[in-house]
Amino acid sequence: MSADDEHAFEAAISFDEGQEKGYMKHFVPVPPGVAEALGSAGVERIEGQLGAIPFRRKLMRATDGTPCVKLGEGWLRDAGLEVGDVVRVILWPDPDPDRVDVPDALAEALAREPDVAAHWETLTPGKRRTLAYAITRAKRRSTQEKRAEALVDELRDAMRR
Repeated sequence: MSADDEHAFEAAISFDEGQEKGYMKHFVPVPPGVAEALGSAGVERIEGQLGAIPFRRKLMRATDGTPCVKLGEGWLRDAGLEVGDVVRVILWPDPDPDRVDVPDALAEALAREPDVAAHWETLTPGKRRTLAYAITRAKRRSTQEKRAEALVDELRDAMRR
């Protein structure tokens, strides 16, 4: 990350009252100038820090159109943050936007099924991130393993269709 790519600001953690469905109703609004600078550079995926906590996300919009970084309630809870807290945010373009962080439980399950692992690689990075996140959200390792095995079963079934 270079100094030119870094965008720092302070913002309050907000709750998107207009979003009816989904699990990412919490967000940090991104100042228009920062969103414009990232957007005009063609950046969709960002890395950053919320306080001292690193993250990778997609630059999104709240239901009212506000540019934002969406955060799950569990993520905020784990970070010890809540709605209204003002935090320092630093954003920069993700240097590897197609990278997918695969949780250990899923990597192990895929390693046992090479054909399914090959199918996994044909999915878009966004789809793989979404599927991996469902496993990462589980707190207990045993739940992560169960979800990983269920996902491998689903992928195997999809390959047969």
